[in-house]
Amino acid sequence: MLGKWEQVSDVNVNLLHENIRLKEENSKLIKQVEAKESLIAEELDNLVKTQMSLQQLNFLHLSLFTSPAKRRTMSQKGKYTIGLGIEDPPHLQPGSRVEIKPRGFGYRGAWFSAIIIKRDTPIYSNHFVVKFTDLYLDINTGTRPLKKMSIVFIRPQPSPQRPRKFKIGDNADAYHMNGWWEGVIVVELQDDNYVFLFHSEYQWPKCLVFGVSQLRLHRTWFGGYWMPPALESELDVEEVQREEESTKITMEMEELSEGALVEVANDEDGFNRAWFAAIIVKPVGNNRYMIQYDTVQTEDNTGLGKEMDILQIRPRPPDIPVPDQFEMLDQVEALYKGGWWKGVIINVLSDDSKYQVYLATHEEMEFKHSNLRLHQDWVHGKWTKPSPGVHL
Repeated sequence: MLGKWEQVSDVNVNLLHENIRLKEENSKLIKQVEAKESLIAEELDNLVKTQMSLQQLNFLHLSLFTSPAKRRTMSQKGKYTIGLGIEDPPHLQPGSRVEIKPRGFGYRGAWFSAIIIKRDTPIYSNHFVVKFTDLYLDINTGTRPLKKMSIVFIRPQPSPQRPRKFKIGDNADAYHMNGWWEGVIVVELQDDNYVFLFHSEYQWPKCLVFGVSQLRLHRTWFGGYWMPPALESELDVEEVQREEESTKITMEMEELSEGALVEVANDEDGFNRAWFAAIIVKPVGNNRYMIQYDTVQTEDNTGLGKEMDILQIRPRPPDIPVPDQFEMLDQVEALYKGGWWKGVIINVLSDDSKYQVYLATHEEMEFKHSNLRLHQDWVHGKWTKPSPGVHL
């Protein structure tokens, strides 16, 4: 009888040693994967830096060897931008909501929600200053510190999706510990519940049960597109309605009469970063108008006149009082050089009447409360305030 117990004990010891050996091998594999991930990230960083450097050289060449008149013509045709030639895509604009895959231990394999604050300096950097919405809470101050993240690990926030039926083997994301973790459906249970296997080696236990409302189909952001693309039938009803509205390309604006008070976009960079007060002088045909600036003067102190396309003209926005103070990440317009420039509040200074604003020109400046107004968009003949996370 004792011999049998000794045999069982020997088996247990062997199993323990084998388990230790497998864990050591698993640890080595994880380190190898991490090393390869770091190498890939470094290569992607270098590619982004190279692209930025080429943009800078192109700008320098155009600045030195292209006349101002030709630069303006190229700007209107979308071939040239004044400044540093860098215009971030919509999801990287200040105030945009994104998802980020942190590199810290315990977070790998998951995407966490964050807000873009600004591009890191210098402005051709491939890093962005962000603020996570659910991570890195300072328990002493109750605030979340700003972080610098590489563009390689930032992607747009996916559109809301309707709950769906999953099949065994479907690649999915599960909402767990404030993030979306990548994995696969391994068992379909009753009442729209599923057993989900995590891909991350850092997550334990490896499998958990999730309801359908905690799952979404896994998609990869690649080359500016979601793969696989989301079908209209998969999107949330409100999201479909928003996309239908955005497909309207005509500007629903009444015929502008002479003497109408309007604002016109600065067309030097083609991105409508600032709006200037003006008056309609007369229509000149083909949806174009002669305007006269209120704040831009000629040498004889008269308003500068200019011909503008209707797409660069809008009514003057209604005043939205802000009696107390603006808040962090409020999207605003700042009065600067005679025009209203788009920006976002990145700091409320100790003097409540002053704010640090990150402008769409990638500049940081201080403004008084009286020189700021809430940002509004003129869309399809109506004034709308941007919802949280909408880019400037």
